[in-house]
Amino acid sequence: MRYIYLLTIIVFLFQCKSEEKVQKSDPKRKETFEDQGPANSPTIEIEKAKEGFVSDSLFQVAVSSMAPNLDAKKEEARSIAEQRALNLLKTYAPSNLSELGRKELREISKSGYLLDKHASQGEKTFFLYQIQRKDLKRMVTSGLD
Repeated sequence: MRYIYLLTIIVFLFQCKSEEKVQKSDPKRKETFEDQGPANSPTIEIEKAKEGFVSDSLFQVAVSSMAPNLDAKKEEARSIAEQRALNLLKTYAPSNLSELGRKELREISKSGYLLDKHASQGEKTFFLYQIQRKDLKRMVTSGLD
């Protein structure tokens, strides 16, 4: 009887691991909000993502869009993200920036990209916008004119 019980547990654990590997290894499978439980959803991950400097060379902001289709959502999200990134970058930059320094900061804020991973909840779609450049933090905090 013990052996049957033990064998059942082993088979169950093996089956769970196999399903997990299939889900993780399928590159064509796209996760959406509906695929996840509420406590584990990508929406929550994006909403709670660190904004600002993640590292010396990576800066990110989280944005959302309610446009009617994915292309329009991406376009709107990018526009919002560029402005949000600029406003947040200004908080790290010296307060006495020259016009050239402000122009450089605007260019930096527009040099980012939306991550392919996004999450939807209802009509709202959440995106992460990242700017990646070597020594970005140093450049923004002390390298601008």
